[in-house]
Amino acid sequence: MFGYIECNRSKLSREELERYQGVYCGLCRNLKSRYGELERLSLSYDMTFAVLFLSSLYEPEEKAEQFRCSVHPLKIRTSITNRFTDYAADMTVALAYFKALDDWKDEKKSSRRWYAGKIRGAYKKVEKAYPRQCQAIAASIQELGLIERDRNANPDEAVNCSGRMLSELFVSQEDFWSNSLRTFGYELGRFIYLMDATLDYKKDFRNRNYNPLFKMGRKPEEMEEILCLPLGNAMEVFERLPLVQDAHLLRNILYGGVWQQYYAKLRGKEKDHG
Repeated sequence: MFGYIECNRSKLSREELERYQGVYCGLCRNLKSRYGELERLSLSYDMTFAVLFLSSLYEPEEKAEQFRCSVHPLKIRTSITNRFTDYAADMTVALAYFKALDDWKDEKKSSRRWYAGKIRGAYKKVEKAYPRQCQAIAASIQELGLIERDRNANPDEAVNCSGRMLSELFVSQEDFWSNSLRTFGYELGRFIYLMDATLDYKKDFRNRNYNPLFKMGRKPEEMEEILCLPLGNAMEVFERLPLVQDAHLLRNILYGGVWQQYYAKLRGKEKDHG
């Protein structure tokens, strides 16, 4: 994911913020202990959301542990982990590996090729454990590259391609909830791709990069209604799921947090959406 799926801190209680930070710290420590410092560089609040969301649905047993962070050593912190912390860490590695390869291919940055090479061993472990998810990421990125190079392609193809990739990441296991989770991930993936394109509009125009908004004939300030469509579809699925634990925190992210960068960049202020 791309850094948009985070909470609106100003709308959360102290307890909710501590919970959010605890899950984030748990994911950070998991990446370091199971993989290493390099893999931890790809830590994101996006995958923190995935842990919270899947944990709310499946309610796994959790472990809370106090520790001192080497980056923030003055305050004792609490990390919260469960089986979805492992899963989110694995998906973080897979996404980071393919993102580095894609960046190298597009921008020819030697640092990205170096990074992909360094985490390749970790990725191979993830690929062996989760072939379906890794195949979805690889296929989607490859297809997306072809679409972005075809200036005549329908922009919906690129948007839907991103949706298909994320649809598989939200399905950690095939079960009763798989269809709902795929639909949720698909719509959230479409929203993320459109949001990314919206916020990168000026940079892509300046650098002559592909951006679906060019083909759509839309300016960033005209995208709010279109962005609401896939996000609204995702939230319809979300509201039908039996989510109780962290429900307010999750709604904070989906109804408000995901819009923070949009309003900060386009309107110069934060706006609570919904």
